[in-house]
Amino acid sequence: MTVQSTPRHHRWRSWNCLPSEGCSSCPPADSLLRQINLKQTTAGQLIVGISEHVTYWNNLGRKDPYSSRVFTERQSVYASRLSPEGSYTPQMVLNGRDQFVGSDGPALERALRDDARREHLKLRIVSSALTSEGIDVKFAFAGNPSKPLGVIAVLADDTDRSNVLRGENSGRQLQHVSVARSLARVATVRDEGEQLIHVSFPEGLSRSSGSGHHLILFAQESHRGAILGAATMPL
Repeated sequence: MTVQSTPRHHRWRSWNCLPSEGCSSCPPADSLLRQINLKQTTAGQLIVGISEHVTYWNNLGRKDPYSSRVFTERQSVYASRLSPEGSYTPQMVLNGRDQFVGSDGPALERALRDDARREHLKLRIVSSALTSEGIDVKFAFAGNPSKPLGVIAVLADDTDRSNVLRGENSGRQLQHVSVARSLARVATVRDEGEQLIHVSFPEGLSRSSGSGHHLILFAQESHRGAILGAATMPL
């Protein structure tokens, strides 16, 4: 999941949810994400989730329509750094630094408290314009990172629902928020300033304004390291 800073609150938290519709343990994680997505903590942290559906449950009765190998590979890199037990679902990753079972609310609260003591940088969306093929975005970065950071763009559905007919969740209607439809590195930041980028629409994403999607940008250290800044906006 990822996060936004507002003019009055420059604290944010990036929270990646790594579920699958084929996993019977994932609906409680979806429920937790719905409860905290775009909410502020008592410390002024604005939480924006990214639900990145993985693929390795797809051969067990039903293909998750939101799954992508991009998300599976991203989780694998996180697991190599953060998770002695390897990849699993539902897994949550907070700001690329902490991981825990996605339905574990107390673990989330502890991770948020720990992360509030860390330094973060500022990433802000200055302007945007829809085109026939995507969205042109100007963003501003403020801070002096010790090494270059990659800027990652995510296009996500605000909400999704699925009626599951096969697999572990057969007979259930699943509800999701902030479902990633695309994820790509779009820029590099080394110091303060503004940049222009283009983010292409993935296949099947509605291209009209107000259609229930949002853009997330986050600045991350290499090799799926710490996320140091993030911003989001509706499309």
